Amino acid sequence: MSAALNSAPAPERGADPDLELVADWLALQFLTPPDAARIEAGRSAQGQAALREIGTFLGRPDAAETLCGKLADGSAQDVTVALQRRYTALFEGIFRQRGLPPYASVWDGTGRLCGPAVGRMQGLLRGLDLHLAETCCEPADHIAIQLAALAEALRQGNSELISALLDELAWVGRFAAFLTVADGNGYYDAVAQLLSAFLEKAKQN
Repeated sequence: MSAALNSAPAPERGADPDLELVADWLALQFLTPPDAARIEAGRSAQGQAALREIGTFLGRPDAAETLCGKLADGSAQDVTVALQRRYTALFEGIFRQRGLPPYASVWDGTGRLCGPAVGRMQGLLRGLDLHLAETCCEPADHIAIQLAALAEALRQGNSELISALLDELAWVGRFAAFLTVADGNGYYDAVAQLLSAFLEKAKQN
């Protein structure tokens, strides 16, 4: 479960648990800049093995290897600072024309923040008995919240809400394509490749 959402206890799950775990992992990549603890975990033998498992599961071992390499490229402190700066530049930058706001409303044709996607997502969150954590200041159409909600729908085995959330995530194809270009051969380029592969696999599940 993402730190952005709180939920009631889930019923018995009916979906592939690997999809749930990957959805939660992807949500975390976009929710906040990585802190030192996340970088250290990703650099550990267990963390690197987990990333490679994700890559194999999604059919993108090359993207996983890129992540492993980026996390190990320099000291933990240097990697943390570099990825924090990259996250800010890509997703929170003051230059809108250079940044990639991770909100559905910006990419789904509305072209502005807090469009109709926010209301739709709020309804889907209620359907999952989820609510935004008090510490989360993002609107409900943030990609991390949408992915965390999808993870919970998968946990609950709620096929109707899984389908609805995949529809809400239709904008992510464009977002991921632009992210790949903006962060060419970087950490978030690799994350974007895994994101696209995950959504394809989720649709086929």
